[in-house]
Amino acid sequence: MKNSKIKNISCYLLLYILFFFLSCYMVSRADDFVFKAGIERYGSLLGWVRWFSHNWGGRIIPQGILVILLQFPPVVFHFFDAFAWMILVIYVKKVFDADGIFRKTFIYCLLPALIFLFIPTTVLDGTVFWKCANVCYLWGSAALLVAIYPLVKLIYDQKITVSDYIFSLIGVIYASSFEQSGALMCGVFFLILLYSLIAKHSVKWQIVGLFIIAVICTFYFYMLPGNEVRSQIETLGWFPNYDMYSMLDKVLLGLWYVINYIEADAMYIVLLLVGTVVFFMSQNRKRNDPIMIGAYIMLVYFVLCTINRIGLANAGTEYALSKIFKLVPVDTMDFSFSLLRSISSVIHFLMYVYLGCCILIINPKRLEIIGFSFFFGGLATMWVMGFSPTIYASGARPRFLCYLFLLCVEIRIISSAMSSEQNSANAVKKAILNSK
Repeated sequence: MKNSKIKNISCYLLLYILFFFLSCYMVSRADDFVFKAGIERYGSLLGWVRWFSHNWGGRIIPQGILVILLQFPPVVFHFFDAFAWMILVIYVKKVFDADGIFRKTFIYCLLPALIFLFIPTTVLDGTVFWKCANVCYLWGSAALLVAIYPLVKLIYDQKITVSDYIFSLIGVIYASSFEQSGALMCGVFFLILLYSLIAKHSVKWQIVGLFIIAVICTFYFYMLPGNEVRSQIETLGWFPNYDMYSMLDKVLLGLWYVINYIEADAMYIVLLLVGTVVFFMSQNRKRNDPIMIGAYIMLVYFVLCTINRIGLANAGTEYALSKIFKLVPVDTMDFSFSLLRSISSVIHFLMYVYLGCCILIINPKRLEIIGFSFFFGGLATMWVMGFSPTIYASGARPRFLCYLFLLCVEIRIISSAMSSEQNSANAVKKAILNSK
């Protein structure tokens, strides 16, 4: 027992040091200097909060903390940033490998490897390696997972401790002050609570309380006047035609943003998810099962889509195959497009919907609500950009949460499927022993 504790402490310490060194590559730039001058310019932290919340946005908690940290030598920020990395990897293990299939050290090493292998540098540069965005995207993702952890314990009938509730409340408040993580948190809360209510016919009042607080806080920070002021500024500066868009236009713009950029940036993440889902589904379903036939069609579709993306990225030219995957244009002066283009766009969208549904039923013993929630929740964090005039000003940053949680869903799928197979094998062994 003592040796095990020493190993765990050594692992955490080594991992922390590595994250600290990684964080040290981050230097202040652009808006970081504006935040650093916040207290000096507005007289106090409270003065900065008043100005920021009335003129720029609702991210007063993460970026207010940044204002404080930037008053100290850079090493102080790196100290806390490495701590945020630690929270992220620890809670990815707790949430997405709740079945305990993988060793802690494996997940702790795997997640950073997946992030830096599969998420493009253009996305990481504007999130993980930019201080004023880092406290929202990286720290906000960690806070989100801390916030929803009691829900995971609820699903697994594990005891939820007082410290779990306290940490969750802190995570709720922090994550709610960043609109993308706040919206995702509320969505995941709602879906898992609904699942728990349907499957178990009861929920804990403490969890319901956390959900209510999450919704109220997210709504409060979103409704701060600074969000509307910035929206108007961004509309005038970057997207003057935005007010001409109808609700349908914004829905389609969001869908275009999701599909086009996921397939341009992270096609291999999607293909990895599809391949993993089809593989594990084939282990427990017959080949002539209609759901399985649909899964094989989905796999072929995304393989061809990947080939098309490779060709476009490397050759820069379109081929006959490209017409199948080309989406209906939204931001264009030409509003005429063929019926075939419309049908192919609908099919393209439905393939993602089918993938999410397959994730939900991948485990034959129980619905995979965690993977399902984060799959559609991750996509939704990009889709909502269709309702924001900052869609062109934000660059690649809004895609980070989606790509991160798609990778986490991959871990969850493997963990859930292997857990089911392990339980089935144990049941067979038990039956054999009982028969003897």
